[in-house]
This record gives sequence, C-alpha cells and structure tokens, in this order.
Amino acid sequence: MTQNNSEAPLREPAPEAEAAAAGRNRKRFPTPGDLFAMLGIALGVQIVVSVLGVIVGLIMGLGFDYRQLEPVVLGRFLAVTYFATMAVSLWCIVRYRRARGGGGPVADFSFSGFNPVLILWACVFMFAVGVVFEPLLVLLPQPSADMGRGFWAAMTLIVFAPVFEELLCRGVVLGSLRAKYGVVTAWLVSSLFFAVLHMQPLLVVNAFVIGLILGFIYIVTRSIWVPMILHAANNAMAYVLMVTGKGDMLLIDLVGSRTLYVLIYIGAVAVAAVSARMVWQKLAHLKREEKNPAEA
Repeated sequence: MTQNNSEAPLREPAPEAEAAAAGRNRKRFPTPGDLFAMLGIALGVQIVVSVLGVIVGLIMGLGFDYRQLEPVVLGRFLAVTYFATMAVSLWCIVRYRRARGGGGPVADFSFSGFNPVLILWACVFMFAVGVVFEPLLVLLPQPSADMGRGFWAAMTLIVFAPVFEELLCRGVVLGSLRAKYGVVTAWLVSSLFFAVLHMQPLLVVNAFVIGLILGFIYIVTRSIWVPMILHAANNAMAYVLMVTGKGDMLLIDLVGSRTLYVLIYIGAVAVAAVSARMVWQKLAHLKREEKNPAEA
C-alpha cells in the first residue's frame, strides 16, 4: 500500500484534471496585456511588411515612395503587402492565443444567421451614422493612404479587408473577450481594437463606429459571413466614390441642396437614435441572459 501511494504523483494527470487546467487557462485569456500584445503583433507585422515592401520596390526600381507609382501598379503593390500583412498577423495572433491558453474556433462560420431584413437595417444604420458623424469627421486630418486603382485595389478593399479584419476583430478578439468578460465588454473593446488598427484619426473614429455595428451584427447573427458582407458593401461604396473623384466630397456637396441635406440629416439622426436604442436593449438582454442562463 505504501509503495502504491508513493508512485501516485508520478502518474499521468486524469482527464478531469486536464480539463480543469484548460478551463483555468481559458479564464485567464485574454488579459488587458494580451490585447496590447495582439495589437502590437498586428502593428509590428504591418511595419515589417511595409519595410520589406519598400526594399523590394527599390530592388525592382519602383522607387522609395511607392505612393508615386501609377494607380494600377500601386493597387497591385498594396494588395500584395496588405494580404501578406493581414495573413501573417492573423496567423501569429491565433498562435499567440493558443499559447496563452485561449481556445475555440477562429470565428463562427454558420450560415443560419442570414436575415435579409437585418442586413438591410444594418446598411441603413451605417449610412445614417455616417451622415450624423460627417460634421465631426471633416474636422479631423484627412487620411493620407491611397489604395490605388484597378482590380487589385478593389480586391483589397472589398475582399481582403473584410475577410481578414472580420476574422481578427470580430472572430478572434470579440469571441475571446466575450468568453471571459461578457457580451457588452467584448462588443466595446473589440470595436476599439478594430479602430486602433486603422491608426489615422479620421479612420479610427469611423472604424470604431462602424465596428460597433458590425460587432452587434456578429453577436446577434452568430455568423461571421454577415459582418463580412456588410464590411465589403461599405468599402465598395467608398471605393466607387474614390474612383469617381467624389471620395473627399461631403454629403451636402453630393446632394446639392441645403434644404434636402437638412432633411436627410434629421432623418439620419432619427434612424441612428432609434437603432442605437434597439442595439443597447438587445445587448442588455443578452447580458442578463449571460448572468442568469436558467432564466433565458
């Protein structure tokens, strides 16, 4: 009997013990430090790939300032660098999450959340919010980034950006935060994470607001495809305005009538206010369900 007791600590841990350890790891991740680490990974990879892109450009005789390239060539160049940046960032962050004890899928790829009415409402909501915040956004420095023109520029904005950014910000970040902190904190912090990735002040503000809408849509639909579609639609509209020379124009300039603009603005404020209230009520309901699952 004594011999058997002395050998017990040398045995492999029971499955129950392994499951308990995994549970403790999941509860530990993500800490605020983990969020800064993941953000640092994304921004660090962006810097490294940008430097490598400039070096390759110099070797190929494209010059040091790649923004002076022809628009179509610039579009191809930035498509390659953006794809490389986001693919490496996503891979590194997923590996980091696993090393820190975080688990689960990268995102929910269910098709069950497709709701045409909800998608239409989200489009209207994003447009309304854009109109409401336009007077603020024009006060901020205009972004200096130019994505170029042509097929690859469109691919970057309409395909690559929605896929990678939604997988990272809504899939990995929001999903990980929700498992530990709950739905409201995950919704807010993941939107802030999404905003900071855009770095430039105007893009940060715009991305934070749009991120709140996309995050809410992901939460209620439980499908990463829906925010990807909405993200792509938003970027497609921005690309069309850019290539037609209207990217820097205000809504009042596009409308051409101050009276009509005021009516549109009032309508946008009403839509944004009602929609924001609906979003908060739904999130509050989900928060109560998380706290009292037996009553849900």
